[in-house]
Amino acid sequence: MGVGMTLRRWLALLAAMLLGTLFGTTVTFKQALAEFEIQESQVEKGEVEVEYRGAVHWGFPGAEREEAEGGGDDDDDVVGALEEEEEGEFLRQSHDIELQWSVTDRWMFSTALSADEPLDEDFDLSTVEIELQYELIEREGDGLGLAFLGAYGFATRSGEVDEIEFGPIVEWESRPLLLTINPFLTSQVGDNRETDGLGFEYGWRAEYKVARRWGVGVEMFGEIEDLSHAGSFDDQEHSIGPTLFYNPGDDDDAVGGEGEDEDDEVAGPAEMEFVFNVGVQFGLTDMTSDTALKFQGALEF
Repeated sequence: MGVGMTLRRWLALLAAMLLGTLFGTTVTFKQALAEFEIQESQVEKGEVEVEYRGAVHWGFPGAEREEAEGGGDDDDDVVGALEEEEEGEFLRQSHDIELQWSVTDRWMFSTALSADEPLDEDFDLSTVEIELQYELIEREGDGLGLAFLGAYGFATRSGEVDEIEFGPIVEWESRPLLLTINPFLTSQVGDNRETDGLGFEYGWRAEYKVARRWGVGVEMFGEIEDLSHAGSFDDQEHSIGPTLFYNPGDDDDAVGGEGEDEDDEVAGPAEMEFVFNVGVQFGLTDMTSDTALKFQGALEF
């Protein structure tokens, strides 16, 4: 099957997903907290991955705090949380659990459960998401990797809306440096949505390999809820911070800019591997949580 035919089928599928959103849930939107995820482009047939992403947040985003304080809400939980934040004691957690399955050498399907703790509600499940990813250009060592992702998130709380997300996944490697970029467009779904146009979410990661299985880097995440009314930088959500990476399956000797020829590999059964990264995100605007400690771990087999 040619690349052109595959691309046409993928675009047709994405169009069907967009049309399907006309029948989605119609509720008020609130952003999930736990994402802090960088999607990778590579797909390997038969590979299954179970991934956990979690974060602990300090400091309420400005818009959320102002809404609670200005709304005259007398809820004891809200008042108590605001008081704890002022005293530097309040912590808020968020969690994602995702299952990925590479159906072919190009297609990958995944589903994820997200749970978080809004200011005025208890910790609970917030979103169920399904994703389809298609790998357009396979990255083999140094060079470019490119994939395309389409996702639909079903809101599970009353008062929230469904959301679609789509866009490219771009990787570029020049060992020992790996750059990954996720620029995604988003759209709220339903008659009660707060925005009429598209939104924009991004994440990028620059990882530098410092040892055979270890890397250090920086990650940045952000969101513009409505591109037609983007406002100033301070009116948007942006955060950045350092991250430490561990990948036991990375046997590449290209460390610190000194690469060596790769040894011949003997094909064999897939082995179970655990990879993880841990980092800190610092809010750059008042619309973002002040600080977040993030962890991502994945079991691959």
